[in-house]
Formats: sequence, structure tokens, C-alpha cells
Amino acid sequence: MALSDTQLLAIQATERTCSVLSLLGTTFIIVTFFCFPSFHKPINRLAFYASWGNIISNVATLVSTSGISQGVGSPLCQFQGLLLQWFMPADAFWTFAMACNVYLTMFHKYDASQLKRLEWRYFIFCYGIPFLPAVVFLFIKSEARGKIYGSAVLWCWITPDWEALRLAVFYGPVWLTIILTFAIYIVTGREIFMKRRQLRVAGRSGQHSALPSTRGDQVDESFECHKMTEITVTTETADFQHGPPLKVGNTEEPGRSPGARTSFNPYVVAVEARPRTMKQNEAIQGDQSKSTTETNKAAWAYSKYAMLYFIALVITWVPSTINRVYALAEPTKPSFVLNYLSAFVLPLQGFWNGFIYMMISFPAVRQMFSWQHNASKGLCRRKPFGTGPCTGEGGRSRSFRQGSPTSSTRKLTN
Repeated sequence: MALSDTQLLAIQATERTCSVLSLLGTTFIIVTFFCFPSFHKPINRLAFYASWGNIISNVATLVSTSGISQGVGSPLCQFQGLLLQWFMPADAFWTFAMACNVYLTMFHKYDASQLKRLEWRYFIFCYGIPFLPAVVFLFIKSEARGKIYGSAVLWCWITPDWEALRLAVFYGPVWLTIILTFAIYIVTGREIFMKRRQLRVAGRSGQHSALPSTRGDQVDESFECHKMTEITVTTETADFQHGPPLKVGNTEEPGRSPGARTSFNPYVVAVEARPRTMKQNEAIQGDQSKSTTETNKAAWAYSKYAMLYFIALVITWVPSTINRVYALAEPTKPSFVLNYLSAFVLPLQGFWNGFIYMMISFPAVRQMFSWQHNASKGLCRRKPFGTGPCTGEGGRSRSFRQGSPTSSTRKLTN
């Protein structure tokens, strides 16, 4: 029993509305990333790359059921199926790439430059691999089942007659990456939780030291106390303008007249040893503890935001997967509720990415709107592209720049 015209109209309206919301979210990502360097964080870079796939898949979802209406063999239907098969699962793959960055940062100490060098591999994995089956499916046709791309109720995609391909090359890889992403977050989340707890315990006990390397429920509180000494070495050229020439020992150099100056250029060396005070030791250890704490906070923030992308990924794919399983069990009885939920969540990938992107970059977003507010009042006369200051009335300078990260956190926030 097929869906009624009213139900199909509701599905079509929902698909296009959610697609427009996603296009607004991805447009915000692309415009701000291009125009404002304060949005250039490693996790934002991956969201920026994923947004291009979101845009192309939203072009396909905007077509909605129009491809089916023109016929399953029409160029529009086949093109829609190609775009959905190619770019719809790419969002899940980019979320897995974010999880890989979290893992490499936590356990292999990768910095921003090292993560950036991996991005071409992420491109191949997220966009290159799905491209191969998506193109091949255009040219496969069977006498009994027809072409692979055809009516899939919501839009043109892999037809129910080729249901095995849906699971093998679409939902199977997507859920494999979701499981791997979840496993990475379990491992890294446990590590971050342990380190944060160690920092809290160390803070309550008043210790100022770097994080211990032990992995346990308790922090190793046995610390050795050493006496520190600073050695200062000062060198300067000796001055002989007002003194006699230097003689080495009591002998004269052969071939030289007595009293001749030698070519030797001596130095005066002074060595001074000062014991380092306890306050200086505590200050140095405090700086090390602060640096470690800031690095840990940055790693926690990166993991927290990447986890938000994972949650959005699960919200997107659970209803549509349930719909596919139901369609496999009841191929002749499509469920309007499950199809409607799929039409609602699948086109919203770009919207969720844009929303989380704004949360991650909220300080930069606030500065951006503050600049626009000042510009509308004539208080800022310089364009916001780049990080240059905008000069307002009275000679005051307003700089569109996010707070400069410390050296310990720069590897995650640049």
C-alpha cells in the first residue's frame, strides 16, 4: 500500500523546509570561515569541509519527489540518486575524522600543523571513496530489477529492489564509522576524565606540579624536594691598554724579542653560584602546572564539541536506519511516520553542523556581531576581513580578534 498524495505532499514540504534551514547553517559556516580568521580552529576546519558536502546533498533533497515525478529514468532522478549516494554519508565520515583528531591530540600529542597535514587524507576518505560506488551505480541495470537509482519514496535513490546495496554501501559504512567514532570517544573520554580528576585532587591538596604519569584513581603524592642552584657565567675581553703585555709563564716565545706582545686574546671569566629560593621553585612549578591545566582544558573543550557532532550524527541516522529495517521487513507497507521522520532528520545535517559551529565559536560570533553593531553606528570604519583593528571615534582602536591562546593551548585552538 503506497502513501497517499497528502502524505507525500507533507513529506515534500518537510524535506524542502529542512533543506533550506541546512543551507542557512552551511552558508554561515562558509562565510564566517572565509572572512574571519578567528573562526580558524581545527574542529571548525573539518566542519567547513563537511559543509560543502552538506550543500550538495541539500541540493538533492530540495528536489524531493520531483525526480520521481519526472520518471525514474530521467536525468533529474538519476542525478539526484548520484548526489545522495555520494554526499549524504560524507557527514558521518567527517565526524569520524573529528574523532580521529581528538585521539591523535590526546594520545600522540599532535598539534594544529600536524592535524592540518592529515586533511588531504580525510578528503579522500570522506569524498573520494563514496564517489566510486555512486558513479558505478549509474551504469548498472538488470532485466528483472531495472536501474539501481529509482523511486525510494522520499526521493530518487537506490530502489527497494536493490535493498542489499543500501545496507552494503550506504548504511553499513555509516554505522561502522559511528561505532568507531563512539569507541574513540569512550577511550579519550576516559583519559580526559582521569586527568581532570587528578588535577582537581592536586588542586585541593595545594600541590603545584605537572600531571603525574600514573594511571589510577589516586594521584601520586610522593614528591622529592631538591635544592636548586643557578649558575651564572660572565665573560669579557681583558683590557691591556693600561697594563703590561701578557707573558705566558716565565719563558719567551722563540724568535721574538723580549717584551713583544703575543697574539693571544685572553678573557676574564667570572662564575657566580646562587641558590634558588623556594618561592622561585614554586613559581616555576606553578607555571608548569598552569600550562598543563590549560592544555587539558583545551583538549576537553575540543572533545566536548566533537562529541556534539557525534550526537547530531546519531539523531540524524537512527530514524532513517529504523525506516530502512522496517522497509526490509515490510517492503509492501511503507510507514508514513518513519518516512516522515527520515525526511525531517536527513536534510538537517547542515543545520546541526552550523548550530554546533556557532556554539564552538561563540566568542568570535559575539565579536562579529559587535563589530557590525559598531559599524552601523559609524564607530568602526574598517572592514572585518582579517584581524586588523577598526578605528573608531576619538582615536580608539577596536580589534576584531579572539583572545590570543597561550602556547600550551595553541595546538588545539589555532
